[in-house]
Amino acid sequence: MLQHSNIAIIGAGIVGLSTALWLQRFGHTVTIIDRGPPGMGTSFGNAGVFADYACLPFSKMQTLYQLPNMLLDKDSPLCIQGSYLPKLFPYSIEFAKACRPKQYLKGCQTLSELLKAAPDADTVLFNATSAEKLINREGSLALFDSKNSLEKASNGQLQERINNKVDVQFLSANEAQELEPNLAPFHIGGVLYPNTYNTTNPSKLCQLYAEHFQKNGGIFIRSDVKKIIPGKEIKITTADTNHEFSSLVLAAGTASANLLHTLGISIPLVSERGYHLEINNKSALTRPVSWANKSVFLTPMEQHTRVAGIAEFAHSNAPQNEQKLKNLLGFAERMLGHELEPQTTWVGSRPSTPDSLPLIGPLVSHPNIILAFGHGHLGLTLGSITGKLVAQLLSERPSSLDLTALSPSRFL
Repeated sequence: MLQHSNIAIIGAGIVGLSTALWLQRFGHTVTIIDRGPPGMGTSFGNAGVFADYACLPFSKMQTLYQLPNMLLDKDSPLCIQGSYLPKLFPYSIEFAKACRPKQYLKGCQTLSELLKAAPDADTVLFNATSAEKLINREGSLALFDSKNSLEKASNGQLQERINNKVDVQFLSANEAQELEPNLAPFHIGGVLYPNTYNTTNPSKLCQLYAEHFQKNGGIFIRSDVKKIIPGKEIKITTADTNHEFSSLVLAAGTASANLLHTLGISIPLVSERGYHLEINNKSALTRPVSWANKSVFLTPMEQHTRVAGIAEFAHSNAPQNEQKLKNLLGFAERMLGHELEPQTTWVGSRPSTPDSLPLIGPLVSHPNIILAFGHGHLGLTLGSITGKLVAQLLSERPSSLDLTALSPSRFL
């Protein structure tokens, strides 16, 4: 790759925007192409949490054994749309492979390395874009509703996180209540992750990134990508015209798989939809709070409290599952101890891989096409470090991390 090359990024979510900013820092000319405004896709609706503790892949034997019960439980955060089952077959095969103990431990190590490098990369972009004003650094609470669920987590996932150098502080019910006095006593205690931080406005964060990008000469094309023609120069056909670039970064979330299909490349990426609703009591909480064994988050935002959760494997354009929204609302009411009136609701599709690791790296068949998607629940958390790693690749600089485990070739 040549320094100061002309690079296209397909995708204007947090990963694409972060990558664009890092590429600019390294001296490249960058164009972002997306059908919608920056940050208004899946990046708009996340829980807003930079999850430093999320070093455990979902692909593990315990999850594999629990899947039948989780799918039968109406209160479970996991559900599958019947018509989406055929899409899950290739993913399921790779998921089962990733659940093997050796693969799981390798995934833990890789995620831990990414998460440890992420805060420094975030700080660079926060400072450059004046986004620190949107960052809340009060940590995050994970609370449990029974002694059994807390003990099980303490001997399992919490101990694994401690083993992977995550800062975990155990709290009694009273200690947790002192931190968040507006919570109802739905819990028996849990943990504080003191190094976790969150944004109070995910879409505004993306807007600040986009404004900085364009102010520094970045080009944003709002259009559908119709065709990608690889070669020494990559040709991209949009709804309006044709464009040529020296390199392409594909960071289009779930849409990335469809774009790769046009190149004859198949990746077992799936649409794992998450939901949120917002309630009009922004001052209720100081920091994000999760009902850990229900996988529900309450996050204080600028104007509202956001209730987020659910892992629904479904077509990205499927209608909202109203029952799941009712479940989210019910959990939030139990967490806060009173009836709530949702102001808005939302659903978006996370791009999820079978091994919970993103795809970061070049295609062997087309080395000037770099993949940067598949972050699942960690798009916000890993957006900036992904951008830095991609920028290092395209600038022929030494990589901050070993990218072997993240290579697209593991699925090809």
